[in-house]
Amino acid sequence: MAKVLNSKSSKQSRRATKKNRKKRPAQSADMLVNVLMLALSVLVLTFIWSFWNRHTNNRNVAEEMRYYAEIPEEATPETLIAKQKYTKVSVEILNGCGIGGVAALYKDIVHAKTFDVLNTENAAHFHYENTLIIARTDNIDAAFKLAEELGISREHVSLETDASLSVDITMIIGHDYKSVPAYKEKKS
Repeated sequence: MAKVLNSKSSKQSRRATKKNRKKRPAQSADMLVNVLMLALSVLVLTFIWSFWNRHTNNRNVAEEMRYYAEIPEEATPETLIAKQKYTKVSVEILNGCGIGGVAALYKDIVHAKTFDVLNTENAAHFHYENTLIIARTDNIDAAFKLAEELGISREHVSLETDASLSVDITMIIGHDYKSVPAYKEKKS
């Protein structure tokens, strides 16, 4: 009888080990999936942290680096004022003399003086004798600076605010465009 009991218990233990063998691969697969999920979670959190860190903390550092990169090695107050940028001042250039290509030429000249030229087109008519600079916002100082950079007399600068325009300054090129000092400098 002992043999019968032993054989029954050995059959049961064999069955139990067969069941355990069947469960082991499933448990291993579950564990592998859990490890992979943990690794992917860590990777995603690292990307989120990197993105957040780059776009919050480093923005100020990059702006400071750009600012210091523009300062010459021997910076004096005179050189800093002379190199002042007006890229935030938007200018539209209108051809008021009727000569083709003049607005495009002045676009290059004004852009070289560090102003942002948004567009060039023809004026309402071609009967402007003098080149005019019109401040479209209250920032008339920028209009005077543009006139100074181009060598245009301050009496040809005016203030006519117009909120419907998307520019700060309107420049109308007149028939005197060849006598403007910046034009002469460009042509020489």
